[in-house]
Amino acid sequence: MNRQKFGARKEGAEGFSLLEVLVATALMGLVLFAVIQVLASALRAQEASRTNTQAVLAAQKILEEFGEKDLARGNFSGKDGKFAYQVSLEPQFQAPYGPQDKILVCSLLKVTLYWEERGKTKSVEFQTLRTTVQKKS
Repeated sequence: MNRQKFGARKEGAEGFSLLEVLVATALMGLVLFAVIQVLASALRAQEASRTNTQAVLAAQKILEEFGEKDLARGNFSGKDGKFAYQVSLEPQFQAPYGPQDKILVCSLLKVTLYWEERGKTKSVEFQTLRTTVQKKS
């Protein structure tokens, strides 16, 4: 009678041992964990990028709205969707304009947007110069 030791393979026996299967399963688990972390990070980056794009578009809209109005120096605030904003208009310099009783006024228009993202307050600020013709006071 031919006796074999426990765990010894027979001639021509094929397959994997329990240890090989456990090691392969552990390695696959680690690889899967790393892939999930990378995907989660990519989704967070995509959401942040989308929010930043929305903030830029909202700031552009606010700049256009305030650029069209005839405003005096001052600070204005409001809300546009999930963005709160602060607008400041400050004259920078004046120059005579034409033979009439008019002056050219160049003002700094500044828009700052604020929003909450993942428990932190984020902000973006845009500035432009706005030129208007006004009557001399």
